[in-house]
Amino acid sequence: MRCTPTFVPLIAVLSFSFVSIASNQPSPNVIRVPLERKPFITHPLSGPAPSYISRTAAPYVNKDFLRTHMASVAAKYHNTLAAYESNTGSPHPLAQAISAVSGVGTTLPSGRVEKRRRKKDVAFDLALGNPTSPNHVPARGRHTKRDDIPLSEVNSNKWMGTISVGTPPQKFTVDFDTGSADLVLPAQACDSTCDGHTRYDPTASSTSVDFGKPFKLAYRDGSEVNGTQYVDSVYMGGYEAANQTLGAATTYSPGFKSPNFLPDGLLGMGFPLISVFRASPVFQTMVSNGVATQGVFAFALSSESGKSELTIGGTNTNMYQESTTEYLNVSVPAYWQIPLAGLRRPGLNNTPDVVVVDKTSYAQAIVDTGTTLIITSDSIAEAYYANVTGAKPCAEIGGGVWCAPCDIADSLAPTLTFGLRSFTVSPSTFNLGPVSEGSADCIVGLAGGGSAWWIVGDVFLQNVYTIFDVSNTRVGFADLA
Repeated sequence: MRCTPTFVPLIAVLSFSFVSIASNQPSPNVIRVPLERKPFITHPLSGPAPSYISRTAAPYVNKDFLRTHMASVAAKYHNTLAAYESNTGSPHPLAQAISAVSGVGTTLPSGRVEKRRRKKDVAFDLALGNPTSPNHVPARGRHTKRDDIPLSEVNSNKWMGTISVGTPPQKFTVDFDTGSADLVLPAQACDSTCDGHTRYDPTASSTSVDFGKPFKLAYRDGSEVNGTQYVDSVYMGGYEAANQTLGAATTYSPGFKSPNFLPDGLLGMGFPLISVFRASPVFQTMVSNGVATQGVFAFALSSESGKSELTIGGTNTNMYQESTTEYLNVSVPAYWQIPLAGLRRPGLNNTPDVVVVDKTSYAQAIVDTGTTLIITSDSIAEAYYANVTGAKPCAEIGGGVWCAPCDIADSLAPTLTFGLRSFTVSPSTFNLGPVSEGSADCIVGLAGGGSAWWIVGDVFLQNVYTIFDVSNTRVGFADLA
């Protein structure tokens, strides 16, 4: 592995176990371990796979998980869009295009987001590099081998790894999510909704400070995540985010309860403007503290065993074809939001390709490692599957999820164009598997239930190497090696 020329040599690769690095590498601090794939979105079949299913494992879909997941995605965007307005005083441009999710979750009415009183917040000022508090003590970042981070894929979209919080360190598993910006963990004082998760005990950490601010994440079904904000040291891959704001939840919503949500908590990797806590996300804290002097992290979420990893501080050029990289500037530095120049699927029975996005559409897409599917509006999804015999919304799941006959589902995989490069989704990631054991219908990876803008999730991201460049506010896609 080598550093690309624009990246400094301080690189931590987060993965399942540590391995040695060749002596010609740029820094002795480079760490690299592959991710382990554990696709719990599916159940294994009890017998041989039907001949019309061309999937290696041929599982069938865990409908309860997918239903809960779609609701959680909708709730996440409800809360982060509201946070953006609270933090900036204006609705996010994408909020104007919100449409209701069919039957599940929580979204915002068109053209409206929840109004919140905007007030001065020292933590958020610090996130933007404006230390206004006279009591603020500058954070000092450092590299330490206090813990490593074994990462694995769970629920097919939850890229889970281990972090440590506090002094002495308390270890937790978290979902690394580029569609949100906050670190949320279950508190020691959490009620039975946190059962099955490791709990954060602020009284056991000498570096923990009660920030004195409650938080609440509200959901359309009436459930909430409630808790208190703290400041503590957070360690990720042996690197410290000092004075990091985090939420210690005293109540978890159904979407965070075990076994629906296997990690203990959520670690957001978006931008500060969507922080519900009005605080710097963990990675940005590491950059501002001087721990990761180059603000770059990257995901390789390959469907092939042994070819997945997360890197912090640069890229691993062994994992992708560097010459194929296409960079796009972030449209609004809140989400990892970029222009989508095209999306099409092959035509069936010698018909032309079906094009639902082209360069005149001015479509916007959020790159989200915390979402399984590619999500758009119901009307665009209907256009995508138009004239596909047997394709229909999956009534058993709802939320805009679509099914198609298993014998043609593989042929419906889309090609997405970003900038001047086009990337085709593989059938193995687009076809999630049969709706139930013995069913001739399969769940497919492009769903409605969203808005006129797109959420580009794991179904696409498993096919590319994705570079998140905080310092230059851009996203890069490249072909996997």
